Amino acid sequence: MRWPTKVRILIPGKIKFSFVKDGALFYQKRLQNYLFCEIQEKRAPQAKNPQKAKLLEGKALLQGLSPTSFKIALDECGVLWDSLTFAKKLEKMLPLYRELNFLIGGAFGLHEEVLNNSQLKLSLSKFTLNHEIALLVLLEQLYRALSILSGEPYHK
Repeated sequence: MRWPTKVRILIPGKIKFSFVKDGALFYQKRLQNYLFCEIQEKRAPQAKNPQKAKLLEGKALLQGLSPTSFKIALDECGVLWDSLTFAKKLEKMLPLYRELNFLIGGAFGLHEEVLNNSQLKLSLSKFTLNHEIALLVLLEQLYRALSILSGEPYHK
């Protein structure tokens, strides 16, 4: 099944690790069977102060997003779902929204403005994840969820 929803994953800065680039491309190719998925690398001016860095990254992540799009902040204090629950929640969201935006913070997390502008706060793990690893985990879980919804055997 193919959904008309556009999924956008916004990350602070460029992907540096080659294995993450390879993994991201791998899952983006698989996801194209279900929906359009893009990764946007948002650059923000550098700041040594953690609060200032979070503020600048937050502004960069939110820049250009439609006010009507559904925003999902990846946050350690967010809801923690298993794969089947994530699939069920996506199944409800996909027909309702033209855009789903997943927002991943940098080393200091997401700024309060991003959290307050998000309709959902989602945790990928109780572990703290580097934003590049969080990207890979999210892409794999998106693929898993969509394969579950399509009745394909990827999820065992």
